Amino acid sequence: MKILLVEDEVHKREEIKQCVREVYRLDPEIVDSVSSAVLKVTESDHVLIILDMALSTFGDNADDKKKGHDQAQGGIEVLRALKSAKKTTKILIVTQYPDFYIAGKKVKLKDSAEMIHKKYGQVVVGAVLYNYKSKPTLQKIMSILRTCQ
Repeated sequence: MKILLVEDEVHKREEIKQCVREVYRLDPEIVDSVSSAVLKVTESDHVLIILDMALSTFGDNADDKKKGHDQAQGGIEVLRALKSAKKTTKILIVTQYPDFYIAGKKVKLKDSAEMIHKKYGQVVVGAVLYNYKSKPTLQKIMSILRTCQ
């Protein structure tokens, strides 16, 4: 089973990685930027993508060691890349934003699954509003991961 974790914040990435380990007994592939996520989703197939919606343009491993601009809608670029590559996968959104824009419309996180499916053809298995070191947040992530087994 190939799982991709798209997250640019180290502390959040580590917590989510632990959730994946606990549920699946494996480490997810990890990318930390819009550019690396777009490349990864177009070249590989994943059963599940855990996607942050706000990402840096480039990751810590960029040649110039600069992360580029933070993109509040960086996750949308990943969804666009999947659609243009004609790929469909399960998506778990884990973000710190209660809403974001899809096709110019402000969408509440809790209502995002239907809009993402309609616009990008992806199956959103859950959308979690992330809070650092929050036991309920981590329990919710693991609960959703269990439904994807």
